[in-house]
Amino acid sequence: MAAPRKTSGVGKENPSWARPPITGAILAGGRSRRLGQDKAALKLGGKPLAGWVAQALAPLVSELWLITNRPLEHLSLGLPLLTDLEPHQGPAGGLVTALFYARTPWVLAAAVDNPFLAPPLLEALVRRAGEGNPAAVVCRSPSGLEPFPGLYSVRLLSRLEAFLKMDRRPTRFLEVCRPLVLPWEEVNLLDPQGRTFFNLNTPEDLARAEAWLAAEASWQDMKR
Repeated sequence: MAAPRKTSGVGKENPSWARPPITGAILAGGRSRRLGQDKAALKLGGKPLAGWVAQALAPLVSELWLITNRPLEHLSLGLPLLTDLEPHQGPAGGLVTALFYARTPWVLAAAVDNPFLAPPLLEALVRRAGEGNPAAVVCRSPSGLEPFPGLYSVRLLSRLEAFLKMDRRPTRFLEVCRPLVLPWEEVNLLDPQGRTFFNLNTPEDLARAEAWLAAEASWQDMKR
């Protein structure tokens, strides 16, 4: 099996770079068993988790959708909604839905339980779309390849549909689609706090996230 490709250079700049047309997808089809309540509407710092993710993705996309299995419950979030083509297929199923409906060549996908997406890292993913015509662009963390946030070409739709008949794990799909990979050294520079891949899955995670926000607010007050 071929290994994923790595990008060359850290913080590489291209003055002639033009952002490609991109659809944003917030994947919110999970069952939230460990948290015990719907993640998309869960308030963090007074704002729903879906709102945190939407705020990070919006500057980079021409259209933004919340991919959900419970559209009626999510109407109040004020985001355009798409219902999963096949429910209960996990994040990979949500990505299939986004790729199917996208009217752009690319989909920038993030999980609804990743509220601390670093804007410089998201922009780096988008910039790599023009490097060698990749099928996807993702990051590497100390835990390995991270499927979300990730940039995916709509060319992957049929391959992902076929993959879902055998496996639902997005990390396994990355092993077969050969994405362009931002190495950890670059990821760490773009997100020095390392919170982009923080998943809010439990009440303890929520308490940790609230503590981070409180500490940030205190720091901002001290700077004034």
